[in-house]
Amino acid sequence: MAKTALITGASAGIGAVFARRLAGEGVDLTLVARRAQRLDALADELRAQHGIQVAVVPADLARPEDVARLDEVVQRSPGLDFLVNNAGFGTQGTFVASDVQEQLDMVHVHVSAAVRLCRAALPRMIARKTGTIINVSSIAGFIPVAGKATYNASKSFLTTFSQVLQEEVRQHGVRIQALCPGFTYTEFHDTPAYGDFDRGTVPRWLWMTAEQVVDDSLSALASNRVVVIPGFKNRLIVRAVRFRITAALIQFLRRRVMKRWRT
Repeated sequence: MAKTALITGASAGIGAVFARRLAGEGVDLTLVARRAQRLDALADELRAQHGIQVAVVPADLARPEDVARLDEVVQRSPGLDFLVNNAGFGTQGTFVASDVQEQLDMVHVHVSAAVRLCRAALPRMIARKTGTIINVSSIAGFIPVAGKATYNASKSFLTTFSQVLQEEVRQHGVRIQALCPGFTYTEFHDTPAYGDFDRGTVPRWLWMTAEQVVDDSLSALASNRVVVIPGFKNRLIVRAVRFRITAALIQFLRRRVMKRWRT
């Protein structure tokens, strides 16, 4: 019997690469995202190339009713082997100057949806003594910088949630991973919220491809690492922010970059 996976935010970027990698291993997929046409195109591609079954579920995880519907999809699944909570988005600007509904939507997508889907998937994974959940977090969760209050806090939640969850389910043979990439070449920065963002302001050596991020994630499953930070330089950054002087320097550089975006 083929393994199965459900991937949120699957229409592009890291989510789409997860879909292609797992499809290449013969895993049947349920793909979730807001853009139905993009999902349909990806599903057709993966069916044709790998002969797998692919279900498409258009859903906006900022909407509680869509999350509830997806919860039912997970609970009706006879056995889910992989859950990849990848859906997410970012904004720019201070918390006070931002739209409060947009910030609440971010909490729903990053936190509430991931928590509910984990809760829906885990009972059967525990009963079967097998299963993998990958919560896509970010190194931003380790770096409290101005202009990203809700984003960074919600990613920090995902990382800590994954660590604690792994301790709770380790004895049942279930693997939990918090994947914490840094700057990644995807469509993440192509939204209207990042209309003034210039990728050139970030040194090229800090960027990774979505393929590199996913390959690091899947490779780390063999060693059962919970917190996975792709890229040696990203791991150095996370270690560096634990030192007060380095953290202050990162804050200063972040403010300089934000000032350049505004001018």
